[in-house]
Amino acid sequence: MSEPAIDFDALGVDLDRLERCLRLRAARTGAGRYHVAGGGQAHWVDLYTTDIPRCDCGDHLWRDQICKHILAALLREGDERVLSALRELVDTLKNRHPMAA
Repeated sequence: MSEPAIDFDALGVDLDRLERCLRLRAARTGAGRYHVAGGGQAHWVDLYTTDIPRCDCGDHLWRDQICKHILAALLREGDERVLSALRELVDTLKNRHPMAA
């Protein structure tokens, strides 16, 4: 199966959503399909529906954004683009809250 068709160049990875996705649990239910829980409500993600990822949450459906549920599923899949953004998030958090010497 190919990687999910997400235009990260156009949409990017929102680091706030990425941070929130780290609190979620993505349970694989099939090829590219996940049940994502841990927030206010559980959601279903399909990374390959009609060649674009889909989630049943309002953030994805109404705002047409890469939501935290899709990001959680992509992390579970080991998507390099999201892992790269995770490294960026860690660097940002380190710079925001440097450890006391």
